[in-house]
Amino acid sequence: MHLRICVFAFALALTAGAGDQGLDPSAVPRITPLNEAPAPEKFAHADALIETEELAKLLESTKENVVVLDARDDTSFRLGHITAARNLQSDLFQDPARPPYFMPPQEAIKRIAAQEGISANTRLVIYDEDDGRLAARIWFTFHAHGHDKCSILNGGVAKWRVEQRAWSVALPTVSGAGSFEPLLIPRGACAFDDLSRYRMRVHTMGKLPPVSLLDARSRAEYTGEEARGGVGGHIPGAANLPWTAVMSGKENARVWKRPQEIYALLRVAGVEKDAALAIYDQAGGRSAHLYFTLHLLGFSDIRNYVGGWREYSTRPGAEIEK
Repeated sequence: MHLRICVFAFALALTAGAGDQGLDPSAVPRITPLNEAPAPEKFAHADALIETEELAKLLESTKENVVVLDARDDTSFRLGHITAARNLQSDLFQDPARPPYFMPPQEAIKRIAAQEGISANTRLVIYDEDDGRLAARIWFTFHAHGHDKCSILNGGVAKWRVEQRAWSVALPTVSGAGSFEPLLIPRGACAFDDLSRYRMRVHTMGKLPPVSLLDARSRAEYTGEEARGGVGGHIPGAANLPWTAVMSGKENARVWKRPQEIYALLRVAGVEKDAALAIYDQAGGRSAHLYFTLHLLGFSDIRNYVGGWREYSTRPGAEIEK
């Protein structure tokens, strides 16, 4: 019992110290119960988050086919990038005109993969200088379409540069020989019509229901103080866990927090590992980051509502809460 109380106190301390990340205890619906398994000490899918040292070794080795993608804009890429990286901007991986998932068509993803030399067995590493936000959209798109060897570089450009690792201004040679075949129906994606499943919280006798809808936007967006697209607020029933809350360090130089810390934040927010969960933000990018984080922890029944607030807030008759 003493250990469980300590875990609870640790979670509260994390919440109290996350004010700069936008996490507010009043934005979450309940406190975590004490009768549950301990927080994980390691990420379940640790290979999805690659450290700078490991990537440096991979680039020096010829044992594995590695493609490194730089998710930044063209100007930043040309000023310097990780040696042998290819520039593939994250905006290519969203399409506001293609409901219900607002992602590029299968043919476009297949064409990009072929051009960049990406096959099913390619070790794909993605980085940016936005704390993984841009990289996460690309990661999610490939993950959703069936690629199982995608990783995000922890710490991105900032950590790589501080450690004075290989850096170049030379434009890479692209093989154009990729053979990746995307899934016809993306996995892990949620459409507007699917939201009803996640807005109904299942009650169990003697237990508060787990959160089934998570808002990855800032606290100001969640409350409606900041209204992007002209409409403020959030989807009724959603708990707020800003994507930056799972990160540690200074802006644009952050790394992922330890599994125990992230797990504690999720439990304070009322999220349970075995419960169905949908995540949304404005348009699928920050929610992809939080989806990636839950994937790291081994959550399996999770969905990214890519249409996000951009779609939801414009739907006639859609309920809005502030």
